[in-house]
Amino acid sequence: MWRFLFGSLFMCPLVLLSAAPILLCDPSTETLPIHVNRGNERRQSVLPGNDPSGQAMLHAKWDCSAANYLEFNFLKPIPMPEFKTGEVAMEVDIPENAPIRKVNFRLIDSQGEVFQYMFPVDQLKPGRRILRVQLRSAHKESWGDKKNDRVDFPARMLGASIDFNSKEGTGELWIGKVTFTPVPLELGEMVADLATTPVRIYLAAERGQTAAVEEADGRPALRLNWDAARGKWLEFAFTGPQLVVGDFESARFTIELLIPENFDGKTVNLRLADKSGEVFQFPLPTRNLKPGWNTVSLRVDKSGKPSRGIWGGDGNRTLDFPVRLSGFSVDYPAGSGVGSLAIGKVYVAR
Repeated sequence: MWRFLFGSLFMCPLVLLSAAPILLCDPSTETLPIHVNRGNERRQSVLPGNDPSGQAMLHAKWDCSAANYLEFNFLKPIPMPEFKTGEVAMEVDIPENAPIRKVNFRLIDSQGEVFQYMFPVDQLKPGRRILRVQLRSAHKESWGDKKNDRVDFPARMLGASIDFNSKEGTGELWIGKVTFTPVPLELGEMVADLATTPVRIYLAAERGQTAAVEEADGRPALRLNWDAARGKWLEFAFTGPQLVVGDFESARFTIELLIPENFDGKTVNLRLADKSGEVFQFPLPTRNLKPGWNTVSLRVDKSGKPSRGIWGGDGNRTLDFPVRLSGFSVDYPAGSGVGSLAIGKVYVAR
């Protein structure tokens, strides 16, 4: 399907990325595989369980005589948004007289450097409470082969650690929901407004797909519609003037997405093409998005990482500049019925 609507591109350096709380994990609704470092040797465990009130939480248990700290990692670290500063909030239930000296939040960056942030000690009081700690992307308590004391994005929540103040007896702690609220970031340059940029959907009629500019929850946007009985993905390319992205070592792309109720889309992908025509596809971080307008960000390295698909062009699997924004795709489960999604503006910051 062809759509001919034209508009100009312009710079928006002072627009800020929204900073609503982002759910990282919730043990009451999902089971995330966990590894406890030297758990058997240190007589420690972190398992799904219920706190004394019956709420589903992670239950950490340890023997103080076997070690003076416990550390656990999620086997699949949890994606986090980019930030300069922000706040992690962790729900805990601390028993009376628990031998807890410190609780730390851990994240891992794209270079494998691990960062540890300590929750303030004065928060470690008995009962159900929310622990809060401020994160900064420049942080010296870190380790790894490529340690530079700076979070290289994308970053992921790795896990947590607990230090003990006793060498005898046992201890326990329950951990619940973890959220992160980043301080707003500047969006940077607007490289496309899909309400004014012409697109072409591949095999639109054959796959039962359409695209049209509509008023979408208060703003004009490109509405995509599909029928999953006739395919498993929708893909489109921009057909107007090339949407060139300047050279970069690393760039953050931010996309406005309107998520409908009962969204069946599995993955939304951004596509970049380099000067040889080689196309790189990047899945957007859409986990836990709520219905309504969302802004999602993805950091791309000049090497082409973290692309999940590369084809065409010279096949060297490296972004050769100049690079342009070439289109998007949406994957959805076969047989999931009709679906839709709206896309607004696309920004890039370096």
